[in-house]
Amino acid sequence: MKRVELWARKIFQTREGAGLFIGLTTLAVAILPLPLFAVSLALFSYLLGYEMELITRKSFLRWIALLGFLFSLVSPFLGLLTILNLGLLYGYKEVFPRGYYSFDTFKGFSIAILTGLYGGLLPYSLWVIKEHSTYLLLATLLTVWASDTFAYYVGKNFGKSPFFGIISPKKTKEGFIGGLIAGTLAGTICSALTVEAFANPLLWFSVSFVSVIGDLFESFIKRTFNVKDSSNLLGSHGGLMDRFDALLFASLLVASLLS
Repeated sequence: MKRVELWARKIFQTREGAGLFIGLTTLAVAILPLPLFAVSLALFSYLLGYEMELITRKSFLRWIALLGFLFSLVSPFLGLLTILNLGLLYGYKEVFPRGYYSFDTFKGFSIAILTGLYGGLLPYSLWVIKEHSTYLLLATLLTVWASDTFAYYVGKNFGKSPFFGIISPKKTKEGFIGGLIAGTLAGTICSALTVEAFANPLLWFSVSFVSVIGDLFESFIKRTFNVKDSSNLLGSHGGLMDRFDALLFASLLVASLLS
């Protein structure tokens, strides 16, 4: 048991080792049968809510994320309605002890809504893609990974021009362009081999572009609350939000096209 623990710690201490483990685990989950995939997404949603609790220092957000996802499986409109109602209840919870409304009340209400959308509706978009085609889900995954990986290494080795430096200081224009090219190629090639109807470079360029927005969106949340990582669940890679922020936004685009 100790050997396994030491082995796990050793893997997660390096970016490459942790990245490989996370990637293989994600692929394994992606090819699960639909019922097991839904259970995995429910756990994922719960943990996203948990990380929002850590970032915002608010409580009960994990349950808002989870319920938002579960009711979205019935209908995305029901999921949205559930999130809005839970946000209202959360706002009331903020008011009740004080006995009066304030900006903090609205802040709590807004955080609850954001958590429901981010941790509930966005994971639901992965379900929509999986339900349509496992191959399309894999193409989306590979596009985001290629975009993120090449953006990191191109930016690290050749990046000179800052890109949205206030939100994410390490991002560069060179890395952004390298990521777009790699993501477009990966998505186009993968879909051409598996789901030919989606072998459109413009589609995967858009997916790659939106994945960057997802990354920036999560960075914006962390900067707002002065937090470096969403959690330490993934060792050197931070938390689930840190690793899957780009995928959540990219999947929303692909799922919207399916609808």
